[in-house]
Amino acid sequence: MHRYFLIPFIGFFLIISIIMIYLQFVNEDWKFLVPKIKLPDSCNNNNEVEFVIHKSDINQNRSFKDEKDVYNGNQFHPIFLLPCEREDRLYDVNKNIEASLLAINNWFEKKTNNQTIRFDKKINGNFDVTFLRVNKTMDWFGDLDTKDEDVDITEVSEKIEKIINDNSHLFNNFSSKKFIIFFEGWEKRKYIDYDICGKSRFDGNIAIYYTYSRFKKYIGDDLILSNNDRIFSCTHKDHLNDKNDVTFGDAEATILHEMIHSLGFPAKCSTNNKFFHVNDNKNDVMHNQSGKKFLDYNNDDYYDHGLDNCPDLKNSEFLKELL
Repeated sequence: MHRYFLIPFIGFFLIISIIMIYLQFVNEDWKFLVPKIKLPDSCNNNNEVEFVIHKSDINQNRSFKDEKDVYNGNQFHPIFLLPCEREDRLYDVNKNIEASLLAINNWFEKKTNNQTIRFDKKINGNFDVTFLRVNKTMDWFGDLDTKDEDVDITEVSEKIEKIINDNSHLFNNFSSKKFIIFFEGWEKRKYIDYDICGKSRFDGNIAIYYTYSRFKKYIGDDLILSNNDRIFSCTHKDHLNDKNDVTFGDAEATILHEMIHSLGFPAKCSTNNKFFHVNDNKNDVMHNQSGKKFLDYNNDDYYDHGLDNCPDLKNSEFLKELL
């Protein structure tokens, strides 16, 4: 066959391949065109944002408000946030969130020798995790073709951030706190090879871990990166810890990564800063892939670095010195 006859076939094949990649990894909405279950009556994407409580949400071991502060200084307050139709997987009641935060502090203490992150806690010493459900569906969170007060909303994280900041009156000592949010949804913007598992505002007050993924399977066997690393969804293979499990896994590394970003690190003046991440060791927790081995590899970027006129995480008021 003459090679010119192959050109249309090759072109057709490339077009089909591009369409398949787009539908499989970029725009997955077609997968959700099946008949949808009836939404709870509390769901209303047209009204103002409101917090709602389903009958099934009520649990005596759950907090629906920020409990009285034991410590009035700077601290992270955990929130379990759900869209109105999402299943309640009880990550607050079953201590999954608490176990992961404990694992983070155990790891952090070992890396620093004498510091931990200060979290908001109850009088009994348990983490003060607030359960919040909004009257908006995941479709509403994912609809980013909206403007609010002349500000473009381009990511799900920005809607979450606005919900929390618009309701500052619900929290004690709001200006002294940052918030680590466990959101039962996903980020709309997604790369072809992996989900976005966390987002944060650099030097802001919101850090987010996405506890759900639109990938319903472990995709490592189907897609392997050039460095032979296998790819997992945010929540399938490695997820929030079970009660009493203090393993510092991929989920905990992602959570800590976003929390450190919200504290303003790594700063622009750090030695190996590249787009607000460090690039000198992929096993560093502030590498763009959230490593699990180092807290500032070689101590030359963001922790105990000794750089002149450059902020140091070691001096953050959100950290607690152990006696």
